[in-house]
Amino acid sequence: MLGLCPKFGAPIGTIPAGVLGGATTVLYGIIAILGARIWVEEKVNFRDPINLMTASVALIVGAANYTIHLGSYEFNGIALGSFGAIVCHQVLRLLSSSQAPARPEA
Repeated sequence: MLGLCPKFGAPIGTIPAGVLGGATTVLYGIIAILGARIWVEEKVNFRDPINLMTASVALIVGAANYTIHLGSYEFNGIALGSFGAIVCHQVLRLLSSSQAPARPEA
């Protein structure tokens, strides 16, 4: 709501770009580390290459603020990283189950 108030936005507009850049770098770093903490607390097995690849895609796409344009829609940052992680995890699980060696019958 404060962003809609010009009197609040004016002082924010006077902050130099370098300072805002540093603040956003710290902010994105904190978000990335908090995500990693959640993975550690939930004991996600990063020895599994599928989990490792999924986490790396989500972390890099989200923290680097990648952007994709689909028609008039724009997806970026955390939303795109989350979507990428979901798709990456499902595709890799599907591929790993189709690559699994057949078990001999008893």
